[in-house]
Amino acid sequence: MAAIRTFFKRTVGQNSSDNNHLNLGSPTDSSSHTSSSLATANGHINKSTNDSSNDSSTTGILSQPNDDSLHPLLNISSAQRSRRLLFDLINNSAKTNTQLETIPDENFCLLDKKLPKELVLRIFSFLDYQSLCRCAQVSKYWNTLALDGSNWQSINLKNFQRDIDGTVLENLSERCGKFLKKLNIENCKFITDNNMRILASHCPNLERLIIKHCDKLTNTTLLYLSKHCSYLNSINISSCSNIDDQGVKMISSNCSHLEWWDISWCMNITENGIRILAESCPKLTTFKAEGCTHMTNNAAMYLGKNCSNLLFLDLNRCSSLTDDGLVTLTQYCSLLETLIIANCSSLTDSTLIALGKYCHQLKKLDATLCSQFSDAGFLAMAQGCHLLQRIDLEDCTAITDETLRHLADNCPNIRILTLSRCEQITDEGVRYIGSSVSAQENLRILELDNCPTITDTSIDHLLACQNLRRLDIFDCQQITKNAVKKIQIRYPDLNIHAYFAPRTPPPFIQQSASCSVCCCCYCTPCSSCIRSCCTIT
Repeated sequence: MAAIRTFFKRTVGQNSSDNNHLNLGSPTDSSSHTSSSLATANGHINKSTNDSSNDSSTTGILSQPNDDSLHPLLNISSAQRSRRLLFDLINNSAKTNTQLETIPDENFCLLDKKLPKELVLRIFSFLDYQSLCRCAQVSKYWNTLALDGSNWQSINLKNFQRDIDGTVLENLSERCGKFLKKLNIENCKFITDNNMRILASHCPNLERLIIKHCDKLTNTTLLYLSKHCSYLNSINISSCSNIDDQGVKMISSNCSHLEWWDISWCMNITENGIRILAESCPKLTTFKAEGCTHMTNNAAMYLGKNCSNLLFLDLNRCSSLTDDGLVTLTQYCSLLETLIIANCSSLTDSTLIALGKYCHQLKKLDATLCSQFSDAGFLAMAQGCHLLQRIDLEDCTAITDETLRHLADNCPNIRILTLSRCEQITDEGVRYIGSSVSAQENLRILELDNCPTITDTSIDHLLACQNLRRLDIFDCQQITKNAVKKIQIRYPDLNIHAYFAPRTPPPFIQQSASCSVCCCCYCTPCSSCIRSCCTIT
C-alpha cells in the first residue's frame, strides 16, 4: 500500500508541474489544454459574482500568467468542480474536448486508472489472507483483483480451522480454480467427502495437499483426488482414521507423480497398503509412518526394493520393526539423508552397522530410546556416515564416552547433539567434543539434560566451542551457578537452559512474644527479638 501511495503522489506532482509550465506560455495559444480548463473554470466563477466585482475577469487572469491568482482556482466552492479540475490536471495527456466534459463519479479511484491491472495484482500477491479480504471490500474492481486466483495459489487454513466449513472450501475452490497448487486444511474437522469432490473438480492442478486430522474424510476423498488431480505429488493423510488400504490403492494407482507420503497414525493402513503404495510410487522421496503398528519388516522391505530414491524416512514408534527390515531397507536406499527410528526398542547395533555400510549420505539420525545401541554400533556408523549434522541419542543408556570420541573423530559436521539421560556420559566425553576442532567451529546445540556425572569441568571444555548457541543442562546437579556464569560471560548470546534446586528453607522457629513482626526472614535482628530467632542455620 505504501508503494501505491508513493506512485499516486509522484504522478499528481508531476502532472501538476506540467500544467503550471503550460500556463507560463503565450496567453494567445488557443490550443493549450490547460488554458482552456482555466478559462472554463473562471467562466463559472464570473457567473456567480456581482458586476461590480468583475475587475478580475477571466481575460485578466490569463493575461497575467505569473500572477498568484491562479492558485485560488483549486478552492472552487463546488466539490464537483474541484474534482473535475483535479481530474483534468492529473490526466493532462487527454487531448480531446469531449474528455473535459466528462466528470468522474464520486467513487472513481485514480489508482485504478493509473495502475495497470498486472501491477495491482503483483502488489496484492505480497499480501496475506486477511489483507486480501480487506482489499476485496474496497470496491468491485478491487474485489475482483484481490480474489483473483493468481493470489491464492497456496492456501493454509490451519489457523482458521474452527471457522472453515464445507461452504468456505467450496467457494475458495471455485475462485482459485486451476491456480491452486498447495492446500493445507489440517484440523478442519467440518470438511466432508462431498466438499473435497467439488475441490478436486475445480482445482485439477493441485500438487500438495494436507488433510491431517480431518476425521470425516474417507476413501471417497482419495477417489475424487485420483480422478481429477493427476499432478498431485505430496499428500498428508496423517490421523485420518477412516482411510485404509483401499483408499491408498485408489490414489496411488492414478497419481503417478507422488513423491511425498505421510500416513502417520493411520491405523487402518496395513502391510498390504504399504506394499501397494511402494509399488505404485517409485519416485517416492519422503515417507512418514509414525505410530503405524502395521509397519512391519516386510513393509520396510517393500519400501526399500521399490523406492530406492528415499531421502527422508520417519519410522518413529513403529514397534514391530526389527533389524531384519531395516538392514534390507538400507541396502537399497543408499541416498537416505534423514532417518527417524525413535522408540524402536527392538533395534540393535546391526542397524547402525548397516547404516555405516550403505547410507553414506546420512545427515540426520534420531535414535531416541533405542536402548540396545552401544558404543560398537556407533563406531561402525560414524566410520561410514561422515556427513552427519544432527544426531539424537536421548535415553540411549548403553553408550559411554567412547561414542562421543567416535563422533568427534569421524563426524566433523555435527551441529546438533542430544545426549539427554545418557547417564554414562562423563566430563571425559564432553572433553572429546570440546577439543575437536570441527566441533569448536560447527557445534550449535548441545543437550546434556539429566547427565548426573557432568560437572563444572565439562563447562570448561565447552568454552572452546565458539559458535555454540544453546546449552541444555537441566538436572545436572554437579554443575554450579559459577560455571554457568563463566561461560555466559564468555558468550553473551548463548542460551543456557538450566535448573538449580532452591536451598532448603530453615526450620520454622517460634517468634518472640515481644516482637510483633518476626524479623528472622530478613536476617537482621531487632532489639525486641530474641537473638536465636534471627539466626539462620
